[in-house]
Amino acid sequence: MGMLDQSTKLATAQTVTAIGDTVSTNVYDFGSAPTADAALTSPYLWLYAQVATTATSGGAATVQAVLQDSADNATFADVLSGPVVALAALTAGAPLLIVQPPVGLRRYFRVAWRVAGAALTGGTFSAFVSMDVQRNVARPSGFSVA
Repeated sequence: MGMLDQSTKLATAQTVTAIGDTVSTNVYDFGSAPTADAALTSPYLWLYAQVATTATSGGAATVQAVLQDSADNATFADVLSGPVVALAALTAGAPLLIVQPPVGLRRYFRVAWRVAGAALTGGTFSAFVSMDVQRNVARPSGFSVA
């Protein structure tokens, strides 16, 4: 993962519990320029949403990360959605949405964490805009040190 500016962090270990949409703690603002469009800034701009700490639930909860945009920072609409992820797969570091912002985004965008099935009792989620994608996956080393 590249360096992250504070303004590119949409959510940092955000607690999400309720069924329905919980929006990210921050909104990204492209500014008022007539060409303020995320897709025009760089061919390497990425939106990354992930599980920060493993989620728990008393039921069969699912979570979906949803990219939303707005012209006025008040009325948001869904632009695209990641897959619906079952509780068993909501482990620390698991990606929920990795996407390049689509052409035509309006001035403001955020992530909504869409919980269904059952409320979460634990777990946190993070989302950020980056110039690259986190691709390293922690794997067992295959050896032990005595």
